Amino acid sequence: MSIKTSILSSIGQKLLLATSGLIMFLLFLIPHMGGNVLFLFGPDIFNSYAHHLHQLVPIVIGIELLMLTSITIHMVMAVRVVLANRKAASKRHSQKSSKERSLAARLMPVSGIMIFVFIVKHLLDFKFYEKAKTELHGVETYDVYAMVLSRFQGDMLHLVFYVGFMIAVGLHLSHALQSSLQTYGLYVPREGSKIKCASAIIGWGMAATFAVIPIAAFIK
Repeated sequence: MSIKTSILSSIGQKLLLATSGLIMFLLFLIPHMGGNVLFLFGPDIFNSYAHHLHQLVPIVIGIELLMLTSITIHMVMAVRVVLANRKAASKRHSQKSSKERSLAARLMPVSGIMIFVFIVKHLLDFKFYEKAKTELHGVETYDVYAMVLSRFQGDMLHLVFYVGFMIAVGLHLSHALQSSLQTYGLYVPREGSKIKCASAIIGWGMAATFAVIPIAAFIK
C-alpha cells in the first residue's frame, strides 16, 4: 500500500486527525495555558514572561509554523472523517450509535468550528494588536499585562465572548483526548472508564483555567 493510499484510508485520516490534535495540545495549549496563568501574579511577572518569550523568536516562529500546519491538517481531516461517518451512517439507516454518543462527541464539528473562529479573533485581539511599552528592570519591553487589561476591563460583551468560547474548548478537549487514545488503540470506550473521566477533567479544567484570565482582567 502506497503512502498516499494509507493517508487517505479511514484509519490514516483518523491517525492524522488525532496526531495533529495532540501536537497542538502538547506544544501550544499546555504551554499557552501555563504562560497565561502568570497574569494572575501581576504585571512584572507576566511582562517578564512575555519579554523572555520574545527573546525566543526563532523557536516561537518554528512552533507557530508547526501549529499552522497542524491546524490545517486537523481541519481537513476532521471534515473528511465527519463526511465519511455521515455517509456510513446513512447507509446503515440507524441513529442508535449517534444517540448513544455523548454531547461533546456529537458537537465536535460545531465546537471545532467555534474554536477556529476564536483563534482568528484571539490573534486579532492580541497577536496583531499594537502594544504599549513599559520598563521592566531597566529594560524597555512590551506591556502585555496592560494590553490584556485594556481588552477586558469594563467590556462585558468581550468577556462573555471569551468565556463562551471556552465552553467550546471544554467540550472539544473532553472528547478529543479520549478519542485520540482510542484511535491509537490505547483506550476502549466503556461506561465509568477512568480515561474517559480523566479526559473530561483535563478538558474542562484547561477551559476553566483559560476562562479565569479574562474574568480576572475584567474585575481588576
